[in-house]
Amino acid sequence: MSLATAFEKYFKVGAAISVFDLQKPNRIELLKNEFSSFTAENDMKPMYWLNQEVMQADPEKYNLTPVISPERAIPYLELSKSIGIPMRGHTLLWHNQTPRWFFHKNYDENAELADKETMLTRLDNYIHAVLDFVQTNYPGIIYAWDVVNEVVDEGAFREKSPWYQICGTEFLFQAFASARKYAAPGVALFYNDYESATEWKRDFIIENVLKPLIAAGNIDGMGMQSHLIMDHPTIEEFKTAAEMYGALGLQVQITELDIHNADPSEESMHALAERYKALFEAMVDVKKNGKANITSVTFWNLLDETSWLTGFRRETSYPLLFHKEGEKKEAYYKVLEVVE
Repeated sequence: MSLATAFEKYFKVGAAISVFDLQKPNRIELLKNEFSSFTAENDMKPMYWLNQEVMQADPEKYNLTPVISPERAIPYLELSKSIGIPMRGHTLLWHNQTPRWFFHKNYDENAELADKETMLTRLDNYIHAVLDFVQTNYPGIIYAWDVVNEVVDEGAFREKSPWYQICGTEFLFQAFASARKYAAPGVALFYNDYESATEWKRDFIIENVLKPLIAAGNIDGMGMQSHLIMDHPTIEEFKTAAEMYGALGLQVQITELDIHNADPSEESMHALAERYKALFEAMVDVKKNGKANITSVTFWNLLDETSWLTGFRRETSYPLLFHKEGEKKEAYYKVLEVVE
């Protein structure tokens, strides 16, 4: 039994992979053997799609029509095609990992910021270009997109975002309108954010992001990033949030799951395993009882050794179900116990 087969009747189980994983056949085998979905960790974010050289060489020509370079995305799309595992697209719009020059006149960071009309048009054409490339060349590969990522911060919309500074909240609704217009039928559109089980953020997202997008008919799901720690959030808080998002009639996907733990001792890894088991019990429970339509759970990376958390937390993290080059941890077996 694998993670994919164990939870097949409940939701897809996926993992984020990087360009380094693509170069390791044993990691691709792990992906094939255990998972039913995957995400490109970084290489399909805006900075890797936008073709700086071409756009800056003729900014007048491309002022409103950004040019994309698919080279970083193609290896993941080809992998999906070859192994028959579908992808989540991550992410079309994000304040981070979008180059500053993209927000300026003539794509020149030393010039003043472009105006709102220009940026909203650039946004529409950029999303069109990305979706058109993927859907024309790799139809059916991507089953869901994180359309917009992390627009909420400190109890309000993220005011330091260049998107917000230029466009207010219009960029958020334009992004989803564009994605709905250009996405192939059946491709699900998600809003994605961290700390989404926290009460203040959960409630703000529901009222100010999700409900307006639902009213416009331009969203299909909520992405709960779920970068957890050992004591936050509680399982009940997580479950409540999933149910509240689910009550809106949206799909819920756990998009970037890991649990930071810097203690590799047997006792600590047992506690990690029990926390994962409790989390998966909660997800299966809300799915079975119709409280939230959880359709995918994605771990953020394959192995402890490749987790982004070690760099982010500035201490070695042991946050996942596999380590070394694919060895199963106690957490793996505890997660399987949920459905055995």
